[in-house]
Amino acid sequence: MTEDLVWIEQFQAQLVAKPNLSPAQIAADLDLLFTNPALMQLSFSALVKRLIESPVWQSFDYDNNPYKALCLQLSNEIEAYNLGLKAQPAYHSLSHFKDVCLSITLLIAQQIPQAIAAQPTDEVKQDSVLKIDSSNPWYLSAEEAWILLFAAIGHDFGHTGMMNAVPFEIEKKSIEQIHLWLRSQNLSSDFIDELMSKVETIILATDPRYLKSLFNIIQSTSPLPTKLNYLSMLMVEADLLASSLPTRGVLLTEALATEWQAHYPDKAQILKAPDGRLKFLQHIAFLGPHAQRLALNASRMELIEQLQKSKPISS
Repeated sequence: MTEDLVWIEQFQAQLVAKPNLSPAQIAADLDLLFTNPALMQLSFSALVKRLIESPVWQSFDYDNNPYKALCLQLSNEIEAYNLGLKAQPAYHSLSHFKDVCLSITLLIAQQIPQAIAAQPTDEVKQDSVLKIDSSNPWYLSAEEAWILLFAAIGHDFGHTGMMNAVPFEIEKKSIEQIHLWLRSQNLSSDFIDELMSKVETIILATDPRYLKSLFNIIQSTSPLPTKLNYLSMLMVEADLLASSLPTRGVLLTEALATEWQAHYPDKAQILKAPDGRLKFLQHIAFLGPHAQRLALNASRMELIEQLQKSKPISS
């Protein structure tokens, strides 16, 4: 692994070597990852390049893989677009793109055999769903993993910092931007259509107002979720991961409040309120086994409990 990203490998090695780490310890380590000075100094495209070259993504590589070049080229396109803006949105900036690409990498890394080999805690041992092999419906093929990285890179392409006036408004604009860019590349229309049929569903799922509907789909027993539903949930989990962390999450909440202040001051005030973060954490959830290996839902519940205990008592 390139020296810049050795901290990702160290984090993953610790998860394997110390399978009984508490959710709070894992969350603290994730916080350190997302605030690592080396990550802060890397440009978006430089981070994507290093991620692609890392052991995680090399383990998912395959012959004639078209996504490696596309991921890097799309990150260059988005970086140039954002740097050309008079000012980037406070939250939906290139920093957010970096967070989400790092998050999808950390989630997908939990499927790698060395991660599966780690002995889970007693609580996890009783839950066979955490065995992420080909018998698990959450299991990702190599191509599916790369499609998720491609979607993570492009999911907020062209985001202005505004909220949706109608469902999926901003997500559809990002999808259109990606589609137009793909059409400018030397790619067959069949390949573009096949790729975008998946990417469109995955990115549409990141509309915050769709979250509860997605939870219902994932938890349904009749009908069962489709593979595309699972891919969508993984994308949403990557989108939320950094915001759920004890330290990084607070900073991102402040950034989103700043982004909303000019056009949605009431919404910004809700985020800034003492129980704003509590409501956010209660609204989200991490349902997949990749996320469970990172104890994301357990740490979220612990944070909720802490915030409830510290909440001022109304007179």
